[in-house]
Amino acid sequence: MGKHGIFRGESGIVQMPTSAGKTKATEFIIRSAFLSDRTSLTVVVAPFRALCNEISNSLKDTFRNEPVNIDELSDVMQTDFEIDEFLQRKQVLIVTPEKLLYVLRQFPELAEGIGLIIYDEGHQFDSGSRGITYELLLTSVKSMISRPIQTVLISAVIRNAESVGNWLNGEGNEIVSGTNLIPTYRTVAFASWLDQRGKLEFVEPSNPENGEFFVPRIIERYQLNLKNRERRERFFPERTDAQTIALYFGIKLILNGSIAIFCGTKSSVSSMCEKIVDAYDRGLALSKPIEYSNFEEIRRLHFLYQCNLGDSAATTKSAELGILTHHGNTPHGIRLSVEHAMKEGMASFVICTSTLAQGVNLPIRYLIVTSLYQGSNRIKVRDFHNLIGRTGRSGIHTEGSVIFADPNIYDQRRGFRTRWKWGQVKELLEPANSEPCASTLLQVFEPLKSDTQGYTIEIDMLDVIQDYLNDPKAIDEILENFAIKHNEKGFTKKGLIEQMSYKMNIISSVESYLMTHEDDFGFGDEEVAELAKGTLAYFLASDEEQTNIVELFKLLTQHIVKNVPDISKRKIFGKTLYGVQTSINIEKWLSENIKTITTSNNSSDLLIALWSILSKNIHNNIFKKCDKPDVIKEIAIGWIEGKPFYELYDLAENSDMRLVSGTQRRHVKIDHIVEVCENAFAYDGTLIIGAIIELLDLTSIEETEDVINELKLLQKKMKYGLSSLKEIMLYESGFSDRVVSKDLSSLFNKDIQRKQKIRRDIKQKKENVRELLKKYPSYFTTVFENIIK
Repeated sequence: MGKHGIFRGESGIVQMPTSAGKTKATEFIIRSAFLSDRTSLTVVVAPFRALCNEISNSLKDTFRNEPVNIDELSDVMQTDFEIDEFLQRKQVLIVTPEKLLYVLRQFPELAEGIGLIIYDEGHQFDSGSRGITYELLLTSVKSMISRPIQTVLISAVIRNAESVGNWLNGEGNEIVSGTNLIPTYRTVAFASWLDQRGKLEFVEPSNPENGEFFVPRIIERYQLNLKNRERRERFFPERTDAQTIALYFGIKLILNGSIAIFCGTKSSVSSMCEKIVDAYDRGLALSKPIEYSNFEEIRRLHFLYQCNLGDSAATTKSAELGILTHHGNTPHGIRLSVEHAMKEGMASFVICTSTLAQGVNLPIRYLIVTSLYQGSNRIKVRDFHNLIGRTGRSGIHTEGSVIFADPNIYDQRRGFRTRWKWGQVKELLEPANSEPCASTLLQVFEPLKSDTQGYTIEIDMLDVIQDYLNDPKAIDEILENFAIKHNEKGFTKKGLIEQMSYKMNIISSVESYLMTHEDDFGFGDEEVAELAKGTLAYFLASDEEQTNIVELFKLLTQHIVKNVPDISKRKIFGKTLYGVQTSINIEKWLSENIKTITTSNNSSDLLIALWSILSKNIHNNIFKKCDKPDVIKEIAIGWIEGKPFYELYDLAENSDMRLVSGTQRRHVKIDHIVEVCENAFAYDGTLIIGAIIELLDLTSIEETEDVINELKLLQKKMKYGLSSLKEIMLYESGFSDRVVSKDLSSLFNKDIQRKQKIRRDIKQKKENVRELLKKYPSYFTTVFENIIK
């Protein structure tokens, strides 16, 4: 980086594999900017809340006792900060893309104060619904900052780094590549089980066809006890079950170092927990992982699982064994505690999904892979290398091993019908195959696919979008006719609607972007074309795609002007982060229901008053599949009252609620409740409340301050699942678990409005706080010690 001038203020792309030192690189870039007085305000953008938290904690440690303020903004869409404070001293802001986009739309003047902006995990532009937000954020920042500032995008290895850099920073962009910078030795092995006892075959990582050595007779089956009237013999592991083989390897190898088992889906994590708990219940004669961990820390972690998920959850029972979990539906406080325990060597076994590849630094000695797929999609090469980069972390382990647990991959690698798995592994292991960084916006023009992904039909997407904009309901009939016409190729109305909804969500984001920048550019054809040309999508597109992007922007602009002729209203709509139709629908609902909102007596009443518009605009899949809307509303009320997940799960279970998909009716699991609360309510729900707050200016009521304050309080309650401002302040101060912040709040007498005040109160009652935290994982004591220092 020094050679490329990054420490002198040059902008660029810094790409290097995981474990090569990206965290330290971020620190050095910030230090160089501050020491040379090029800026007093640095913004670090990270696409995941967990990653924001990790960066914040790391930078707080790094800059301790220095005149630099580190502030991780909450990702609630409200102005819970003071802009002036950001510009008065050396400051590092850590934010998600959504929050920074919101802040810049509310306070565009902040852009002029930024001297350095760092985008972490910058290859996430094509990662679903989050990708379009990230892409449009960078486009917005480029257009809002008139003067040159240092912009650094830190990413995993991507194939088109030069193209992305030239779009972001212009022709003078620097490319800092550490593609081959792997500071620890890493081995790759495959399970093989053709004989009575299986073995591990180690291969050359760069050429898996070349075997290096093997470890014979390492897999041994253990007979398990039968329950009740069972007659079929049971064994652990099962030869045909990669999950039990992975668990077996983990238990056998934990003596040598920490274990992470990678699963493709969140449901697979729970399934593995059930299998290992059942095996030990049946008398499995293998040491439990807790024997190689810190017993007291595992006990405290188990207690936190109990408090959040209840005694009967499979993940709670597996935590008692010393086998922890880490995935998208793991409650936030548990995830933070697991990461801390693994980092500090107090826990040694975790079952996880790709959350492990999202920038969270855990020291792993063995990564055991159960599947190459995430749901129906194969894991991307660049994500796979991000994942395996967690093994053999520099400064912690001198080497690491990646083990593929499915014996069929290696044993059937020569079979005509089965060798495709071996081919996929070889492709994944070669970092040169890393996918280019694409644009989510370009996915709008991709053809419609059959449910099996085997067929695609080329259609003019601009015509389809025009039909949708003219009459959103008419598109159902178009898609139904399309599905009937191409039914023999596997097209269904349900599959087509899901694809179209995804495309329309992208379009809504573009509409919001256009309305936000009308003041800067205007809505003439030339100005709109310039906005389109400023996107990453346009920069990466073919000539035909570039024409389509410009036409799409013009089409959406015409739609905006036609449906929202009032310029001032368009400006307010642009702050909601929603598109035209959703903004109009919310405004209409608000004008019809404003009296009910203003006469609500408390947060629960206010939530009930808002429920019809909330439920209509929450698009989470699990939320939409629930067959009892009244029960979901009860769960939402329980969520903002701070009830633990297991109590909310009991509400669903006792009412016999099911998840309906077609003709299937599935039982609700506690993971589903966590997802509904932490994603549907905490993300979709808070965005809607944020939009209502913005749109209140368009209503006839004169005194809106009290109503806005009540809505903002409800918004935070929905975000965190807490019942008081005091609990929320504790949560935002770093005690980021619902159970812990609620318990801590009992030490303080009244609601506290600001973080600075809660921190002073914590220092005054530090002995009481320290004593209370002893029953919880050590992560929270670390947060406490950092506050009182």
